Amino acid sequence: MKKIFRRLCFTFLIIFLLAGSSQAVTKYQFLTGLLEARGINWTNSPEYEYEDPGGFMLNSGYISEYVSNLDANVTRREALRWCIESLGLDFEAELLSDYPSGFNDAKSLSEFERGCLVVAVNMRPAIFTKDKNFRGKNTLTQQEYSAILERVRTASRGLVLDMIRNPEEGLRVHIHREGVPTGIPSSWRVYAFGIKTKSAAETFRNSLKASGYDASFSSTGGLYGVRAQKIEEYEKVVRFLNVAQARGFKTRVIPSMTNTNMRIVPKFWVMVTIDPTHWKIRPIASRNGANELRTLSTIASQNRVQAAINAGFFATSKGGRGYPLGALRVNGRNINSPQDNRGILGWNDYDEAMFAVSPYSEAEGEERNDYWQDMSNVIQAGPLLIDEGMPVRHDEGFQNGFISARHPRSAVGLNQNGEWVFMLIDGRNGMHSSGATISELTEILRSQGIVYALNLDGGGSAEIIIGGKIYNIPSDGYERNISYGLGVLPLR
Repeated sequence: MKKIFRRLCFTFLIIFLLAGSSQAVTKYQFLTGLLEARGINWTNSPEYEYEDPGGFMLNSGYISEYVSNLDANVTRREALRWCIESLGLDFEAELLSDYPSGFNDAKSLSEFERGCLVVAVNMRPAIFTKDKNFRGKNTLTQQEYSAILERVRTASRGLVLDMIRNPEEGLRVHIHREGVPTGIPSSWRVYAFGIKTKSAAETFRNSLKASGYDASFSSTGGLYGVRAQKIEEYEKVVRFLNVAQARGFKTRVIPSMTNTNMRIVPKFWVMVTIDPTHWKIRPIASRNGANELRTLSTIASQNRVQAAINAGFFATSKGGRGYPLGALRVNGRNINSPQDNRGILGWNDYDEAMFAVSPYSEAEGEERNDYWQDMSNVIQAGPLLIDEGMPVRHDEGFQNGFISARHPRSAVGLNQNGEWVFMLIDGRNGMHSSGATISELTEILRSQGIVYALNLDGGGSAEIIIGGKIYNIPSDGYERNISYGLGVLPLR
């Protein structure tokens, strides 16, 4: 009898524990726990002093969507989205939405959720573990809730997402993200872009102005956009996004924030490695030449390249005109004259390349100048970053703010295998990537085996395109018109 009683007690204990572990979690409970796991010090922020933890998550920009009925149970797909967004990985989720996740039921998720799943299982630490099915519609259990928040807590101290893909033979794309946002946005810039007609953009802008938004109109690359700057209430950001997306417009949100923990600031970079036995690189410009400023996507499309990055510095003038600054030679034809004391790159079709500073100056000597005449393609930017594997400590006359502050950066180089490399680091976005100093850019390149490298134009011009898709967030929120870029073309 005692043995039967003990068995019954044990059975009831197991049932109780299983019931507790399978008990559903409410949306409010999850959002509150997520804020604690992220370690964000929200209580000292005057903008949010009257908010509860769950309310803060919905009004801070850390969660993009409007969430109703907070007493309802949270599903696994909602937990997935909110974890990825709270870690500042929503762009990476957009970018990787076409990567395979390994789950049989991934097609039941939205495109963005599929990208979130790819990020969640490939980041270190992984937020979700790989399984046969994800079961996105299932409610989250207490046991899953505890495990997920512990992984978020660990990721908040130092996550890494590192993925490599080979979209074409001889092309390798390396996507890297590290660090998390630690500050609280104080305002947001919001953009609707890719609008096909001027009248549609102007109508949208006028409707926004009537609703109290400070909205402006822009035109780049034959398309139109509308920009609402310095929105201080996230609820208004959500309204802007809902209206824009309902009209079929693409959107982008750029927060204004300063990370409080500068040791773990978010940093995102993309590196394209180009095998010279399959591909060649060329300076590319608009079909009307480098004096006509156009977006990199327009220039890349007109030149039918497989990948592209912005190139050298340029000046602007009225009427969408401009001109490159420094040397530019394309297929043996001189487009623009060199500048003294600035980094320069030349190459030809015989696997010969040369990185230097001011190679055209008389001090270089006649023999060196003759060698440069053998380079059929030349671009100039600066500063020179790496020479024979060693960092170059020469600012080339650039101001300290350009050298020592963190900005979006782009660069071109060669690795130890003689392969071309395009590198882009995003910046000026505290939720996504804080940028890099020239020294930090140099060390990232060296860590990837780059032995020669030249810094290109950065800031709002920094952009990289692969297979017709923009692989970064331009810091202006939309593509900037530029003079010319570098493109990847088939060798034959």
